[in-house]
Amino acid sequence: MTLLDICQWIQDTAIGTAIRESIWTFPAIETVHVIGLAVSVGILVLLDIRLVGAGFRHALPSQIMNQLKTWYFTGFLAMFISGVLLFWSEAAKCYTSPTFRFKILFLVLAGLNAAFFEVKYVPQYSKWESPGPFPTGAKMVGWCSIICWLGVIGFGRWTAYGMK
Repeated sequence: MTLLDICQWIQDTAIGTAIRESIWTFPAIETVHVIGLAVSVGILVLLDIRLVGAGFRHALPSQIMNQLKTWYFTGFLAMFISGVLLFWSEAAKCYTSPTFRFKILFLVLAGLNAAFFEVKYVPQYSKWESPGPFPTGAKMVGWCSIICWLGVIGFGRWTAYGMK
């Protein structure tokens, strides 16, 4: 059994078929996905803009994340669950879509970038959170995050509108 066969089986399950064929379910799940993305990525971009020094210079990165963590995680959870359901309804189409593969690649890179930031820089917040410049590595993490999320969003929209 190939990976495409598994994706086809997932898509053809009762749940996948019900989501795909419902006049309201698929659009409702897609709406939750986009709102979750907007909340989660919107908050991350606030942090990224601060890290690269392009704005919010009055706020420390730890303040941004601590004050908005509940919103970020809620948005991410909504985005993740709804994304799994959307994939479930069109798994074979997604598997054969090059743009979907690029979306997943950028999503994995965004996750690795976030994990690197958590391990390398979050424990050192107190050492570099001051009015002065941030470490170059933290700025690079911010730029990488912005690029990765632009890739996820761009290829995600391309996937949604390019699949027939």
